[in-house]
Amino acid sequence: MIEILKLCVSLLTPILVLIVGLIISKKIEKAKLDVLKEKEWQVKWAEMFLKQATDFNDNITTVICSLFNLQSEADKVKVDELRKLILSSCERLSEIDWNIRNYTQFSKNYQNEVISTQQKLMDSTRQLMSSGQGSLEEVRKQQFEYNNAVRNAHSEILKMK
Repeated sequence: MIEILKLCVSLLTPILVLIVGLIISKKIEKAKLDVLKEKEWQVKWAEMFLKQATDFNDNITTVICSLFNLQSEADKVKVDELRKLILSSCERLSEIDWNIRNYTQFSKNYQNEVISTQQKLMDSTRQLMSSGQGSLEEVRKQQFEYNNAVRNAHSEILKMK
């Protein structure tokens, strides 16, 4: 009787080890898949945020450079083209501003910095457009501050838990 019991136990032990191993393996794979899905989500949102921030920066540059070129342009056709370009970029800035405000919600530490530096840039650009006066160097410095805030927010979004 004891010999039969020993034989049964020796046969069941590898089977039990296999079953426990499979259960643990499935749990590990599920955890890895969950982590991978979360990382994919973070990368996608960080990518969309960065694209919007880059577009914002590009449109600010377009407006500033067009305003600068507008000062010395005498050809009416080119003046009209520059004004259309400025108007188009300004309209795009408002849309991008909205998007970035949505994306920065995933950066708790740098959200306010991104939004405030972005707002400063928009205000400076509006002032340049309305008064025709302002410091281009100041706008360039604001762009640098903005880009630094964007870089920090982007890094935070990528490292989210």
